[in-house]
This record gives sequence, structure tokens and C-alpha cells, in this order.
Amino acid sequence: MLALLALAVGACASAKVKPGSRVDLGAAQQAVEAARKAGAPAKAPDMFKQAERHLREAESVAGAKDLTPEKSARAQGLGELAVAEAHCAVMTPAPDRTAKAPPAEVERANTRVRKLEEDNKRLEERIALLLHDLDVTETEIIRTKARLKGIETKAEASSAIAEARILMGRLDAKANAATLSMCEDSLAKAEKQLQQENYGAALFFAMKAQDAATKAQESPDSRRPSPTPPN
Repeated sequence: MLALLALAVGACASAKVKPGSRVDLGAAQQAVEAARKAGAPAKAPDMFKQAERHLREAESVAGAKDLTPEKSARAQGLGELAVAEAHCAVMTPAPDRTAKAPPAEVERANTRVRKLEEDNKRLEERIALLLHDLDVTETEIIRTKARLKGIETKAEASSAIAEARILMGRLDAKANAATLSMCEDSLAKAEKQLQQENYGAALFFAMKAQDAATKAQESPDSRRPSPTPPN
């Protein structure tokens, strides 16, 4: 476990990039699309859905306005995880497959699957470390806001929360599932800080949700489809 932890920490360090730099998710997008064409949704639906979900999360994080090094590393890790899962979904035999593969081929496939599982585990540990760092940062922000007792008011925080919910309501739920989940998490933290009268922290989390919703709304595919006019 110590060796795995050291490996995950090393991976996080190597993934750090300069603020504002874009994350290239082309390989992950190609891997998921190739798996789709290879019949992975039918052969391994659960694994393929995981690959799609992690790719969507990576795209959502990478598309954030405030792309910090930590977010870039998280997006990159999610993209690599999507690639591994897409490859694993392609290699999974179909449930109704009757032909038996040669023992040597089966062993090679099993070896590759084991390697992919190990890679997935390392990526999940890496993402867990990044999420822990994010939680620590948010906790420090909450404490700082509570100590400073700035000029933010309850009305400002409540208004920011309401505005975030309006922006979220303009997004298509299916196309922006990952973004909406992140926004709901931020608003839950905002409302908790509002109840604790830490209006600065509440405003911070509400603005975080607003930024994510606004960024998602800029994508043409994220908007709700216009209703068909009556004949």
C-alpha cells in the first residue's frame, strides 16, 4: 500500500501543468468512440458506461473557466481512466460467445485485463488524492472567510445561490449530468455555510456553481432543445 501511495503521489506531481493550459482529451474521446464502434455497449455495458461517465467528467473539469493545475491533473487522470475502461470494455467477450479461444490467447487477454485493472486502481487512487487536496483547499477557504467576516451579506449569498439555480435550469440534464452534479454539490455547501452565517464562504460556493453552469451553457450541445412549433 505504501508503494501504491508513493506511485499515486508521483503521478499527481508529474501531472501538474501551468494554470490556464488546456487538457488534451483527444485520446480518451477516440478510445471511447472506438469502443462504441467495436460493440462495447452490448458486450460490456457497465464498463462502457463507466468509460463514458469518466470522459464526461473529464470534459466538464477541463472546460472550467478557472482551470487550476489541480483541476487539469484531475481532468487528465479521468481521461486516462476512461481510456483504460474503454479498452477493457472492448476486450470483454460478448455474453453469448460460444467459440473457445486458444489457451495462450486467453492467458494473454487475462494478463491485459489484470494490467488494466491495476492501471484503473492507480488512477482511482490518484483522483482520490486530488479530491482530497481539493477538500483541504475548500476547508481552508471556509475557515479564512469565517475569520475575516468580510462585507458579504446574507442577501448577496442567497441571491447568488438563486442565480446559480436559474443557470442550472437552463442546461440539458442528459448532456450536462456531470456539470449539474458538481453544481448541486457546490450549492449544498453554499446553503450549509449560509445556515452557519458564513456568508463569504456561501458566496464562494454559489459563484463556483454559477461559473460551472455558465461554462457549460456556452457549449451549443448543452442547451435545451427548442420546442417544435405547432403546425
